[in-house]
Amino acid sequence: MSDPILYDRRIFAENLLRLMRERQERQIDLARLLNVSKSTVSSYCSAQQLPRMDKIEQLALHYGVSRAALLGDEAGPAPAPEESPLSGLWKVLNPAGQEELLRYGGYLSRQEPYRQPTAELPRSQQLRQWLRPAALCAASPREGEDYVWIPRTEDCPRDAAFCLSMPDDSMEPYLPMGSLLYVSRDLPLRDYDVGLFLVDGQLLVRQWCPDYSGEQRLFASNPLLRAQILRCPEGDLRFCCLGRVHTRGRLPRPEADF
Repeated sequence: MSDPILYDRRIFAENLLRLMRERQERQIDLARLLNVSKSTVSSYCSAQQLPRMDKIEQLALHYGVSRAALLGDEAGPAPAPEESPLSGLWKVLNPAGQEELLRYGGYLSRQEPYRQPTAELPRSQQLRQWLRPAALCAASPREGEDYVWIPRTEDCPRDAAFCLSMPDDSMEPYLPMGSLLYVSRDLPLRDYDVGLFLVDGQLLVRQWCPDYSGEQRLFASNPLLRAQILRCPEGDLRFCCLGRVHTRGRLPRPEADF
């Protein structure tokens, strides 16, 4: 007879993979949804590990299915999610009782007094995400209001100092408005790299290039804005580069380069 715990994990993995295929989702997408690492999602998909009940609840809500549909198969009732002191109680319950036990367990998992303490990741494994770009230059930004700490995922560049959402459509189609930008403070800007700039108190994401006279030129990639080139004299105190923005490859040289 097969190990029932392994069997339970295999059924969950099969159901999860099927739902992921239907939604055309990747493991990294679920990692972001559940706020776990990609390797943890991989262990779910390979039947090596079952998620905690709160994660199962989150997945059920995400896919619009019941917890039983995730934990069980169509041939029988939902199996116990984990081997525990409650396994004997689980075996004597009928399918309706098992579903009620899962429902109440999900309720308890959302109540702070009954939750296991969450181990905070070291700061080296986290990245500051600015919720309000203007707060980047504030004297005393507030955590939770101006910025939050998020885990460093696999798609985060190692030397990224912080991240923020693209504030406008000036860099369409390469950096859509609302997309997450990773910024490094210590990487030098090369001609036509994308940088994050503070100009006259306004935060801008633009391609950068100096000209022969020493002026700093900032270019937008949006076709509707290409004719707008900002010129800032060298040494101008109203101009400040806050870092280089990581992009997928080099952006093409702006057409309005004059």
